[in-house]
Amino acid sequence: MATVDQCELESEFEALLHQQGVLAFLDKTAFDGLWIWNLENPQEEWVSPGFWRVIGIEPACRPIDWRDHLYPEDKALFLEAFERHTNTASGPFDQVFRFHNATGGTVVMRCRGQVVRKDGRAVRMLGALTVLRDAETLAHDRRLGELLEMSGDAVFAWSLRDGVQRWNQGAASLFGFSGLAAQGRDPNSLTQAVYSQDWLEVQARLEAGRPWSGKIERRRADGSTIYTSARLSPVEVGGGDVLILQIDRDRTAEHEANERLRLVNRELNHRVKNIFAVIQGLVSLSSQGEHDAERVTNKIQERIAALAAAHLISIDDEDARTISFQRVLEAVLAPYDQRQDQLIMRGLEASLPRRAVTPVGMILHELATNAVKYGAWSEPGGKLAVTWMADDSGDDTLLHVRWVETFKRSSASAPDGNTGLGLPLIEQSARQLDGELRREWSTEGMETVLSFSLQEKIGGRTKAARQRVPSAQPLVSTNVN
Repeated sequence: MATVDQCELESEFEALLHQQGVLAFLDKTAFDGLWIWNLENPQEEWVSPGFWRVIGIEPACRPIDWRDHLYPEDKALFLEAFERHTNTASGPFDQVFRFHNATGGTVVMRCRGQVVRKDGRAVRMLGALTVLRDAETLAHDRRLGELLEMSGDAVFAWSLRDGVQRWNQGAASLFGFSGLAAQGRDPNSLTQAVYSQDWLEVQARLEAGRPWSGKIERRRADGSTIYTSARLSPVEVGGGDVLILQIDRDRTAEHEANERLRLVNRELNHRVKNIFAVIQGLVSLSSQGEHDAERVTNKIQERIAALAAAHLISIDDEDARTISFQRVLEAVLAPYDQRQDQLIMRGLEASLPRRAVTPVGMILHELATNAVKYGAWSEPGGKLAVTWMADDSGDDTLLHVRWVETFKRSSASAPDGNTGLGLPLIEQSARQLDGELRREWSTEGMETVLSFSLQEKIGGRTKAARQRVPSAQPLVSTNVN
């Protein structure tokens, strides 16, 4: 570094003391050395005699560059922090550095400074140095720091006024912000923290000297959300500030597991309510018009068995959000395998939302029972064709199921005892789907068309959606192979 005019810089330093805010800055610091740095000509720098005495060097014998006594890693930190401060400073420069003294020992100093600007340019740096601790204290502090670094949890110290002071590697890994990026920042703002309790209440508790424990939702540097359990322990440091030692433990996996469990429980509760409602209606409808207890019991048992078959499919793969319509159809018709030569099933892959599995299974069971008792499967020559088609041409996706029975005999109208065909139960299940149900008889058979939404949630479809239900087609024997 070039020789500088000490008197000139000292005079300039004295002149700077008269600038607004400089005296207030010095008055708030207890210093063991002062320095002024000409940022327009970085070779020019002056450090007061107090600094040299602290590190055991006579001012007359001092080297030109005081930073030569900095630890190498601290010197790099000084330059990086200084550059950041001059470019983005919103407050004083404030860092802690280690210096080698004349006997080879270590002196730890707090280095605070303030940039002096002219026309918006940083032209001078005015600073003060304060001894913090001796080498023995430093050794203890470093051992404590090493222990903190060994922790897998996020451990950091911060104050309500000055932000983060210490930030271990666990915090850097968990939150995604380096120690340098976190230094001096409010950790709550840095990670967009949302406490399980109102922050003002937490702050009041800390300021009263009482620790706080609870859950915190945070945003990592990459924008992802994490959940932690935290403990904040306040330490009084004077001057109206509170130093907080905080430990955050990652609970994201546990939180997500609990959320999944909550959703599963809610879905289970919904399913159980639906099943109870169906069974209640099933018992009520099965007993209508019946006086034979055994027949009523058989009806109920058969319908509960169909309900169970559909339900078993719905829980076969708990992770799947939808169930194949064909799987439900095949499960319901499985007991009638002797009728396979009288059955045609045709349709593209269609997936039912879980909410629809139970009512669809019940409708198909009732239709199959009616086919055996009164319809196509009640005679050797009858045929049953089940076709389905998904229609997603509008705002909603609808599934249209056509159940077509053709009889060898000729029948111009529905058989007697129409109310005993399970129609009320079918209609009740269709309402549960928020669907449309239409049944028509012809001289050669019967057609049932069921249309309902394949959306996971329903709440009433639009009129336009309802109008997309296919119109009934004339039933002729050639429709069924």
